[in-house]
Amino acid sequence: MTASLFIEHQANGIAFYINGELQFHSADEAIYHEYLVIPAIALAVKRFPQVPLRVLICGGGDGLAARDALRFVEVSQIDLVDYDAEVLNLGRTKFAPFNQNSLTSPRVRVQVGEAFNWLSEQAFQSDRAPYHVIIGDFTYPKTNQETQIYSLEWFRLVRQALVTGGIIAQNAVSPQRTAQGFWCLYQTTLAAGLLPKPMQIDIPSFRQHGYGDWGFLLASETEISKSELSKMILPSDLQELRRNRLLNAFVFDQTNVAIRHQVSAHTQASPQLFYYLLNPDPAHLNHAEAQSEPKVDFLEIDPATELQSSQTSPSSADPLQLESLAKVWLEQCDRAETNPQTLLPSQHPYHTSHMTAEWLGSAKQLLSQIDLSRLFKKMLERSDELPPQVADDLQRSLLAMEATSNNLGDRPAPENTPATTAKVLIMLALTLLVANTLAPDAVFAKGFSSSGSGSYSDGEGGWGWVGLVMLIGGSMWLANLMEDNSNNR
Repeated sequence: MTASLFIEHQANGIAFYINGELQFHSADEAIYHEYLVIPAIALAVKRFPQVPLRVLICGGGDGLAARDALRFVEVSQIDLVDYDAEVLNLGRTKFAPFNQNSLTSPRVRVQVGEAFNWLSEQAFQSDRAPYHVIIGDFTYPKTNQETQIYSLEWFRLVRQALVTGGIIAQNAVSPQRTAQGFWCLYQTTLAAGLLPKPMQIDIPSFRQHGYGDWGFLLASETEISKSELSKMILPSDLQELRRNRLLNAFVFDQTNVAIRHQVSAHTQASPQLFYYLLNPDPAHLNHAEAQSEPKVDFLEIDPATELQSSQTSPSSADPLQLESLAKVWLEQCDRAETNPQTLLPSQHPYHTSHMTAEWLGSAKQLLSQIDLSRLFKKMLERSDELPPQVADDLQRSLLAMEATSNNLGDRPAPENTPATTAKVLIMLALTLLVANTLAPDAVFAKGFSSSGSGSYSDGEGGWGWVGLVMLIGGSMWLANLMEDNSNNR
C-alpha cells in the first residue's frame, strides 16, 4: 500500500507525517535523532578503537539519522535501507537543509527495499562484512505486517548481522502511553539473546500529538554499563544530547517498570506487540500522569538477574485470533471478570475503547434478534457431538424457556440458569459482537426485506440461513472450548 506523505509548513519549521503519524518536526527533531544515533555510535567508537566502523540504518529515509552518524569520523560506511523511494527523494531535496545533504555523502550507500527482506538476503552472502552499529528508525506500526521489524525474528537477524559486541539502537514506542507495547519490545530483545537498556525522553512535538514520552532501546549481546557510557566521547556540536541527560534517560518509574514481567515477547506467529498497541491497559494510561514515585535506573540492574526474571519464552498463541479471545472470555467468566477492554479487545487500529463499550452495551439487543429456543433445539439435534454436561444444561434451559413462554404456572421451571448455558449465552453475545464487524448481514441472518419494519424474510438466495449456521456452528465450537477449558483446570 502506498504511504501518504504530508509536509506541514509552520512558523517554527516543518512537520513531516507518514500516514497521519508525525515523523519529525524540524524544531525538535534533534532530540529524537541524537538520542537514537549518538549513544550507539559513541559506544561503538569506544569498543572498537581505531577500527573503521560500518553502520546500517534501517528506515531513516529522511536522512536525519544519517546526518548524526556522519558526525563521527570513525564511521567509514553507512548502508541506509528504506522501503519508500518518495521519502528518500524528500531526503535528498526538501529535507536536505535539515539533514546537511547526508544522503549524497560518499560514505552513505542508499538502498530501496524492505529492511527485513534486505537484511535476510544479506545474511546469505558469504562476503558480507558485519556491522558495528545497526539503527532501527522505523515508523509507528499501524498493521500487523508492519510489526515484523519489531519481532523476535527481526532482532535475531540483526544480532547475526552484528560483530561481537556490536550495538543496536532501536526506535521503540511510548513507555508512557503504550507501556505494555514498550516492554513487549524489551522482552523481545531479551528473548533474542540481547541485553537491552531502555530509554525514555520528552519530545515536545510528540507530546503535543498525544504520543507521550518516547522510547528507545540500546542493546548489545555484551552488557552496556553505566561506567562505559560515562566514559564515551560525545561530539562537541550536539544540539540537545548531554551526558547527564543521557544517563537520566535510563531512569523509569517503578510502577511502569514492573509491567515488563507481565508481557510476552513479540513474534511473527504471535503478534503480541500489535495486540498491546491496539489495547493499552487503562490502568497504565491513568498511571502515566503520576508525578512522583520510586525510580528504577536500568544502568544499575544486573542483566543476569533480568534474564532470569523476564518472560523470554514467547507465547505460541496469536492473541488476536478468535479462538484465543474465546479462551480468555471463558477464563474471565469463571473469575467473574467483565473488563470490556479484555472481553472484546480491539483488532483494528480504528477501534476505540468507546466503541468497545458501545458494542458490549448492545449485547441484549443483539441477543433479542435470535430465537434462542430454536437455536437450542438445533444444537440439541446434534447432542451426540456435545459434551454430556453441555447437552444436559441446554436441555434444562430449553425446558425453562418453554415453560416461561407457555405460561405454565403450575409447572415449576428450573430454579437457576445452568452455568454452562450462561456461558453459551455470554459467548454467543460476544461472538455476535465480533462477527458483526466482519459480516453484519450474515450474523443477523438477514435476507431480503421490503420495508424498514425489521421483519424477517428468507430472501431469494437463501442467504438468511448463513447467520443461523454461523451461530449454531460457533456456539457448538464454543461449547467444546468450554469443555477443554474445564478439563485443563
